[in-house]
Amino acid sequence: MNIDINLIVNKVFPPVTDRSRKYGHICYYAQSDVTCYVIRGEHGDILIDTGMPQVWHGLHEWLKEYDIRYVLLTHAHADHDWNAAKLQQMGAKILLDMRDRTLRQNYMSQRVKPTLPKYRFRNYTQWINGSLFKSPRYNADIYFDGKERSLLRKLGFEADIIQLPGHTYGSVGVYSKNVLYCGDAFTALWKRPDITPHAVSPRLMRKSLERIVKLSPEWLACGHGLPIRFEKAFPVIAEYLRNFD
Repeated sequence: MNIDINLIVNKVFPPVTDRSRKYGHICYYAQSDVTCYVIRGEHGDILIDTGMPQVWHGLHEWLKEYDIRYVLLTHAHADHDWNAAKLQQMGAKILLDMRDRTLRQNYMSQRVKPTLPKYRFRNYTQWINGSLFKSPRYNADIYFDGKERSLLRKLGFEADIIQLPGHTYGSVGVYSKNVLYCGDAFTALWKRPDITPHAVSPRLMRKSLERIVKLSPEWLACGHGLPIRFEKAFPVIAEYLRNFD
């Protein structure tokens, strides 16, 4: 009896792609509460984040529609960089902020804290999961720092790197055509806008939320959950900033 593992995975974690075109020009692949994005470029395309192992089959099939030359990791947690090594082996160049270089396969090197009291227990389970599940080893082809906002433009993309530290020290976003691909700086994990549950530095995360408010994009393309309009996220962010000033 032959068992199709990919069929089982898709039943348990059904994929949701951009084929319905509900979010305008945002190209995304969502499965297992993880969302990856593609931005088209002049000389090929860039993938933002890579998801967990169970999304690989569907993500790989979806990426056949694109010419992936680069992969930008918003941060080096396993649910975002697990498939980076495979994509690198297929010829894509990996981009990662220098401050997350030592975080790869070493979750506890940046021990996160709960951002709200309701996430205290979840934070302990996060420590356990982060310690147990380590992504396949890779080394980024390009490590960048906070001064390299225009790096993606040099590579042929109409996009800028936005520093969003807090969830990790090296967390970044990508701003392109009024969309902020924000990684885990904000979340729509439970099908609603919410503050990300964990941060290595809640203080830095609050400053990043202030940066997002100042930028005021039309869309937030979150690393968990489908893209949401900023107008829906703003009240959640504003309340958090008021309560934790």
